[in-house]
Amino acid sequence: MINQHEKITIYSAQKSGKTLWGHLRDIRNELPQAHELGLRLFQRNLRATYRQSFLGFLWVLLPPLMTAALWIFLKASGVIKTNVAGLPYTLFVLIGIMLWQIFTEALLAPIQMVNQNKAMLSKINIPREGLILACFYEQAFNLFIKILVIGLALLLFWQPVSVMGIGLALLGTAITCAAGLSIGLFVTPIGMLYQDVTRTISIILPFLMYLSPIVYDKPKSGLMAQLMPFNPMAVMITQTRQWFTAQHVSITPIFIVYTLLFLLLLFFSLIVYRLAMPMIIERMGS
Repeated sequence: MINQHEKITIYSAQKSGKTLWGHLRDIRNELPQAHELGLRLFQRNLRATYRQSFLGFLWVLLPPLMTAALWIFLKASGVIKTNVAGLPYTLFVLIGIMLWQIFTEALLAPIQMVNQNKAMLSKINIPREGLILACFYEQAFNLFIKILVIGLALLLFWQPVSVMGIGLALLGTAITCAAGLSIGLFVTPIGMLYQDVTRTISIILPFLMYLSPIVYDKPKSGLMAQLMPFNPMAVMITQTRQWFTAQHVSITPIFIVYTLLFLLLLFFSLIVYRLAMPMIIERMGS
C-alpha cells in the first residue's frame, strides 16, 4: 500500500518537454532533501579525513603554505628574480597561492565527491544535487580557514586595508571558488565515464598556474601582458589580491564579465549534471 505522503517519481524514455526554468525549479524544490544529504556527507567526510590525523585541520593549509614557502625561498636565495610593487613578496605569494588553491580545490571537488559515492549512486535513488551541496559545504569550510590565514598575514605584515577593499576581496574569493565549482561541475559527467578527464586536469592546472600572476607580478608589456586579460584566473586573482591589500578598490569591467560568465556556467552545469547523471549511473551499473 502506497503512503499518500510519499513522493512518486516516474522515469520515462520520452522527452520531458521541460524548459530550462523548469529544471531549475525542480532543483530548487529538491533543495531541502539535498541539503540534508549534503550536510551528512560533508560531516562524514570531515570526520573521516581528520579522524586519524595528528595535524588535523592543518592539512587544509599545509599544501598552499609549503608551495608559498618554496617560492619565498627561491626568491630569497636569488634563484628567481621578480619585483612586486607595493607589497612584501611573502605576502604577495601567500595570498596568490591561497586564492589559487581555493580555485583548484573547488574545481576538483565535484568529480572527486561523485567518484567517492559511485556505489551509493548506483544502488540508492538519492537527490544527486546533495553531492554538489556537500562539495559546497566542504569548500566553504576550507575557504573560511584560508581567509583566516590571509587575515593573519595582513596583520603580521601591518598591511593597510580598507573596509570596502576587504568586502570586495571576500566577494572576489567567493567568486573564485564559484568559478572552480562551475568548471568542475561541468566536466563531472564525462569525468565519471573517463578517467582521462581527471588526469588531464591534474596536468593542466600546474601549467595554468604559471600562466597566472600567482608568484610573479602582472607584466606591464610583452606577449604575456597581452594574454593576461584572456586568462580569467589571472584577472580574478590579481583583482582579489589587490582588494585584500587595499591597492585597488574598484571593480573592473572584465572582472564583472568573467563573474557573469562563471555564474551562467554554474547554472548550465547544474542542469547538465541533473540530466546526465541518470544515464551515466545506468551505464555504470550495466
